[in-house]
Amino acid sequence: MRAHLAELGIIATAGLAKVEVLVAIVRDETDARLPAAARFALSAIADEIEASADQIERLERAIVLETKHDEDMRRLTTIPGVGAITAATIKARIPAGSSRLATLPPGWD
Repeated sequence: MRAHLAELGIIATAGLAKVEVLVAIVRDETDARLPAAARFALSAIADEIEASADQIERLERAIVLETKHDEDMRRLTTIPGVGAITAATIKARIPAGSSRLATLPPGWD
């Protein structure tokens, strides 16, 4: 999206917040900087960006909910810098049959 709009003189730096600004430009039918054909084509990309953002948000909510119900994951989130997603990742790497985080998987020491 950034590259396509840059070709039309609409520049934005990297980052999720900047992508949201670009999507808003594509959605704004009154913005004359964007030709109709470009707006039509970029609308499909904007749709994909918004769908991906929605899916990521749903997944994150599910992981946070799982963290609230899992003792090991809750304990992991007490470590500074470890959030629900990192806790879920660590928990997933624990060897099968190990019910505790007493030992770390190979390569995590």
